[in-house]
Amino acid sequence: MTAIKWNFTKFLIGRDGTVLKRYAPLDTPASLTRDVEAALAAA
Repeated sequence: MTAIKWNFTKFLIGRDGTVLKRYAPLDTPASLTRDVEAALAAA
């Protein structure tokens, strides 16, 4: 994983505490919806 260059970098964290995905500072919360819903649906 590369260094965090800006403090608005977002991370999707799984139920077990692992990083599932990293998002750029300019990604909007609305653009993360599909990934968040998929993570919540995962067993």
